[in-house]
Amino acid sequence: EDRKRPTAGEFSLMPKIGTDFTVGGDFVKSASESATLTFRPGEIITADISADSQDFDDVYEKPFKIGVNLNLGLTDNTEAFLGLKYMRANAENFDAITIDVSGNFLGAAISESEVLTGKFDDYREFGFGVGARHFLNRYDAFTPYVSLEGEFTHNNEIELDLTHALGTISGIEFYEDAWKASVGFGCGFLFDVTDTISAGVETGFNYSFGMSDDDTVLNGTGSFENTNDDGDRMSVPLMFSVR
Repeated sequence: EDRKRPTAGEFSLMPKIGTDFTVGGDFVKSASESATLTFRPGEIITADISADSQDFDDVYEKPFKIGVNLNLGLTDNTEAFLGLKYMRANAENFDAITIDVSGNFLGAAISESEVLTGKFDDYREFGFGVGARHFLNRYDAFTPYVSLEGEFTHNNEIELDLTHALGTISGIEFYEDAWKASVGFGCGFLFDVTDTISAGVETGFNYSFGMSDDDTVLNGTGSFENTNDDGDRMSVPLMFSVR
């Protein structure tokens, strides 16, 4: 039986929910700086300050994603779609900065290491995308497809808090609230539940082209000024849908 998915000239609605998994890109770039204090010959203290690179999944819990596609059949095998999406992720603590102090002072060797804990604002993102979906077998209850989509998304402002046993430095501007572009390739399938409703699963590969850095506080901090000159992300989504 011809299931007519899609049908040229007809619309369908496809809500989606799921998550994704980071597979590349830096949310925080690595940095390092050194400072040396000489008190008298033989009494020198060196402080090495460093930060490791962190990807999205290092500083955030797994995101929650929800969206909806409005589909329009172009032919009996291909459809175009307009998608709306929303994503949120809760921030988690991470080792942000390591300070290693070594040297000699008053005849004694000094060797200490301290770690500053970092935590970003929770992540919020909304946006829209346009794309096309091609079905490989439209006649059976089980219907695989491939898709290609371009998106524009807007993220909230992201600030960083640094915490030590002695206290917390709050509100370090890191990323601006701004629009960014992304592109995604998808593959999945739909399975008929009734004559008019299908359930589906989709995965694929998404690449987001980076976020807008905010150097209000980081300006003049050497290599640490560049820790937010990135924000690109490669991820693998896992989305469930009803059509």
